[in-house]
Amino acid sequence: MNEALRDMGNRVMMMFGRGVLRAVTDTGPRQQVQVELLKDELRDGLEHMQNYGFTSHPLGGDVAVAFLGGNREQGIVLVVDDRRFRIPLLAGEVAIYDDLGNKIELLREMVKVTAVQHLEAQAPTIKLIGDLEVIGNITTTGTITNNSKNIGSTHQHRGVTAGSGNSGAPI
Repeated sequence: MNEALRDMGNRVMMMFGRGVLRAVTDTGPRQQVQVELLKDELRDGLEHMQNYGFTSHPLGGDVAVAFLGGNREQGIVLVVDDRRFRIPLLAGEVAIYDDLGNKIELLREMVKVTAVQHLEAQAPTIKLIGDLEVIGNITTTGTITNNSKNIGSTHQHRGVTAGSGNSGAPI
């Protein structure tokens, strides 16, 4: 009986581990990682579970691993954290970020998007509700419309004659 309890206690103690991420294979439907746990305990091919709709390819960092039934051959990496790149937040705030400084922050007073080099949005239509302030140049290849009137480079005016001054509103 004592031996059975000791065996069960050992299995419970081996159910969770903390370690360091050593390598990532991100080619299949499930990301596989290599982690170093206890001294000289290297586990390869562990599945890194990720939340639906979110995925990452971590560069390194700390890991939390669960081992089913305490079997160290059957591990699942639940969390990867790389404190080198983590950004501090206030209570209730959320952020998505990477190692380069790109980030989307859901802050208390605003949603802030920071792109280190280039920001691109793709959609059939994009609608902004509220005031828009642009600091810098605007380049377009399409028409520009204000209150259903074309104000772009192809707009026309009525009643314009040479030397008449103000041409009036666009057609």
